Amino acid sequence: MTMNRRIIILICAILMLIGCNNIDVFSKKINCEDCLITKEKTAIGIAELVLFENFGENKIKAEKPYIISIENDSIWNIRGSFNNIGDGGVFNIRISAKDGKVLEMYHEK
Repeated sequence: MTMNRRIIILICAILMLIGCNNIDVFSKKINCEDCLITKEKTAIGIAELVLFENFGENKIKAEKPYIISIENDSIWNIRGSFNNIGDGGVFNIRISAKDGKVLEMYHEK
């Protein structure tokens, strides 16, 4: 077996282990000492609670995977993905990392 093939097999095995253990290797974090919401997973949890209540759980879950960005290391921007399911646009929500307050929320038509 060639060295390149061994490396590829090793990388695949590591990726499988990471996937099986639900380790958030690629998740985003905010570096802010006085922020309450520093992890992507927490920001998504807050966003889903608010979005499910306002737009419906099925509608929001259909817009996965979510597109997540960080603004000024203090605001979570979370947006749905348009998967060509049904009509309309996607949700957008901005959450303050400092206190978890929803700064803006809407669903495109």
